[in-house]
Amino acid sequence: MTFAKPRAIHTPEAPPPAGPYSQAIVCGNLVFIAGQTPRDPSGKRLLDRPFTEQVERTLQNLEAVARAAGGSLRNAVKVNVFLRPGADVAAFNAIYERFVAEPFPARTTTISDLSIGMLEVDAVLWLDERTDPR
Repeated sequence: MTFAKPRAIHTPEAPPPAGPYSQAIVCGNLVFIAGQTPRDPSGKRLLDRPFTEQVERTLQNLEAVARAAGGSLRNAVKVNVFLRPGADVAAFNAIYERFVAEPFPARTTTISDLSIGMLEVDAVLWLDERTDPR
């Protein structure tokens, strides 16, 4: 049996990592996307923006990394969402539904005292044989 070596994903379409980690790792048919926050692709934090804009930017970052790995958030099988206390979960869900597909991924939503920003989201994707393997 042969196993593919895990490989790192990097795209300039999403902010660079803020520490010693990869934007994502592809391992076999799975893509593990690191937590994304409301930062533009240059890394500038968008903390002064309304919550809905922060959600949109965060999910755009996840989508950019997913595409660089050969997939999309529509391939997500697990998503972790971290929201600051007082965040509008209904507003988050309305935007989130535009990025994912049925069957919706398993999801954990945690209210957390994030040190920076209103949210952080990570995801695990499954790339099937019809997905661009890159």
